[in-house]
Amino acid sequence: MNKLILLYLFIFGSLTQAHAQELKVTVSGQGPKIILIPGLASSGEVWDETVAQLSKNYECHVLTLPGFGTNPAVEMPSGFLTTMEKLITEYILAQKEKVTLIGHSLGGLLSLRLSRSLPDRIQKVVIVDSFPFYSAAFNPAATEENMVGMASQMKQLMLSQSPEQYRAQQQASMPMMTINPEKLPIAVEWSMQSDRGTTAEAFYELMITDFRDELAEVKTPILVLGAWASGKNYGLTEESVKKSFADQYSMAENVQIEMAPTAHHFIMWDNPEWFMEKLSTFLR
Repeated sequence: MNKLILLYLFIFGSLTQAHAQELKVTVSGQGPKIILIPGLASSGEVWDETVAQLSKNYECHVLTLPGFGTNPAVEMPSGFLTTMEKLITEYILAQKEKVTLIGHSLGGLLSLRLSRSLPDRIQKVVIVDSFPFYSAAFNPAATEENMVGMASQMKQLMLSQSPEQYRAQQQASMPMMTINPEKLPIAVEWSMQSDRGTTAEAFYELMITDFRDELAEVKTPILVLGAWASGKNYGLTEESVKKSFADQYSMAENVQIEMAPTAHHFIMWDNPEWFMEKLSTFLR
C-alpha cells in the first residue's frame, strides 16, 4: 500500500509540475485568490496595472497561456480550448480553495467554460469584453456550422503570411483594440512573439464555439465589462452593443453587464479608473 501511495504521489507530483511549467504563472499579494487569464496572443503582463491594485487585498495568480507571448507552445491534440481548460482546471484544483476568475477576451470564454465545469471551485467571474459566441457579435445569423468556412480561411491566412505581412496586419488592426498609445506597440510585440500556430488555432476555435446555451448551467455570479467605442464609426452605439451582450448572456442566471465609457477592447488599459471601480465593487 505504501508503495502504491508513493507511486501515486510521484506521478501526480510530476504531472502537476509539468502543467505548472506549461502555464506561466506569477503570484503576488495576500488574501482571497484571484486567477487572471489574458486574451489572444497576450502576455500575463496585460494585467500589471490591475494587479498592482488588486494585490493590496487579494492573492493574484497571473497566467500566460502556452504559445502566447514568450511562453513556449505545447502540443494540443484535443484542440486549444480543451487543452487550456484542462491546464487551468488542474491549477485551480491545486489551490485547495475557491477562486475568482478574471478573463479578458479569449480568457473570458475560458473563464465561462471553467465556471460551468468547476461550479464548486469558482466563486465569481469577471468577463472583460468577451462574448459566449464571438462570431454572433458581428453576424447575428452565425452558427457553429456556418462559421467553419470563414474561420478556416482566417486560420490559413494567419499561417500563410510572412513575418512582415503579419506584423503589418497586427499594426493595422491594433488601434481597434486600444486607444492607449503606450500600449499599442507592446500588444503588437506580444502578437509577434506568440506562436503563430497556437494563435491561429485559438482564433479558429473562438470563431466556431457557441457557449450561449451552456450558460444556463452557470450559477456563478458574473460581471461582464463590455466595450463599444471602437465601433461607433461603424454605426454601433453603447445601447446597441449592450443589447448584444444582454442577448448573448441571457441564459446566465446571475449576470451584471456594464459598458465602458470610451475604451476599446483592452478596457483595463483604456479606462483604468472605471475598470478598477467596477471590478472592486463586484469583488467586495
